[in-house]
Formats: sequence, structure tokens, C-alpha cells
Amino acid sequence: MNNIERSRQLEHIRRLYQLIHGHRSLVRSNFNRLKPGQKRLLLAAAGITPLYAGFSSSARNLNYDLLNDEEIDRLEIGLRRLQSIVDVFAHCEPQDFTKQ
Repeated sequence: MNNIERSRQLEHIRRLYQLIHGHRSLVRSNFNRLKPGQKRLLLAAAGITPLYAGFSSSARNLNYDLLNDEEIDRLEIGLRRLQSIVDVFAHCEPQDFTKQ
């Protein structure tokens, strides 16, 4: 994935985070634009994964309309968890990731 694609995906995640409480139609479109792996990661961070764990292709076909209201509300928790992980890694140096 090149930098342009990566920044677009991050922008979808940021918009989703900003909109999650108010404009659910905008949240729906941003959630549906996420790639399957990003959807799985977000659902896992929100504690929603066990509902879909048995279906390997479910994240590929998963769209916002398949989530219930409780799951949608939990997406904010997942987004906050992911943001805290990103914040921690932002303080790392390249040598922190070299295998020893």
C-alpha cells in the first residue's frame, strides 16, 4: 500500500472517529470503505470479533448495516484503543523494530 492509499485509509478512520456519535449515515459510509483487515482490527479492538470469528470471509462482506446499535456504540471504544496504540508507536525509533 503506498502512502496515498494509506493516508486515505487513515482519513476514513479519522472521519469515523469524529462522526461516530452524531451522523451515523456518514459513519456507515466510512466504515464500509475500510478494507477487510481494517474492519477486523476495529471490531477486535471494540470487542466485537467473537460474533464474527467463525466466518473467515465475513469481514470482507461485513457492512455497517449488519452491526446492531450496541456494536456501533462500541466502535468508539475500539477506535480509542487503536489510537492509543498508534500514539505509543509514534514515539518509537526505527531501531526499536530491528530484530536482535
